[in-house]
Amino acid sequence: MSKQADDILIYEGKKYDLNAERINLLSDYFILYPHRKSNYPSSNTALVRGYQATFEIKDQQLYVKKLEVPSRVNFVGRYEKVDEEFPNSKKMYWYSGLIRIDEYNYESEKKNQDAIFEYLEVYKGDFIQKRTMDYNELEIFKEHQFDYFKTTEEYRKFYDFFKYIIKNITDDRIDHLIKIDLLRISKCIFDNKQLKER
Repeated sequence: MSKQADDILIYEGKKYDLNAERINLLSDYFILYPHRKSNYPSSNTALVRGYQATFEIKDQQLYVKKLEVPSRVNFVGRYEKVDEEFPNSKKMYWYSGLIRIDEYNYESEKKNQDAIFEYLEVYKGDFIQKRTMDYNELEIFKEHQFDYFKTTEEYRKFYDFFKYIIKNITDDRIDHLIKIDLLRISKCIFDNKQLKER
């Protein structure tokens, strides 16, 4: 399969490419409202999700700025804007989590241990803060985040999923698989105040 076309995020006037193979900010929305997803045919193998989105953080809130689908007239290289998928508000009230915006775009942190990693924290469509960490700070944050994540219902869902699909899997293996993508999948973020109190 072709590399998928990235979505775009605008933050503080700068455009960031969001690695579409690693993060899809609209997936939960279309799970909640499947009838709103346009199922236009596309011959573009780099756009199998059927749309390309532009998001923007404005006035401390995350919005869908633009949603485009392949043109129904000419499928190759032409797009048209659609708004009917978001009839009430373009604020992404359904989205919570971390959005990675550093230049490494979801490459393994271990390959770039001298880098600075940047994440935007969002809770129910509200922009909470930008988190900037070096490699060591990121590793510490991940450990604390995982400790916190294990206390949530989200963790239990992933745990049950792996127990169901992989025969004889150990708890340590499940934790390892969850940790790999923890900052991408976690919707509840460990609070900095809790971290400082430890």
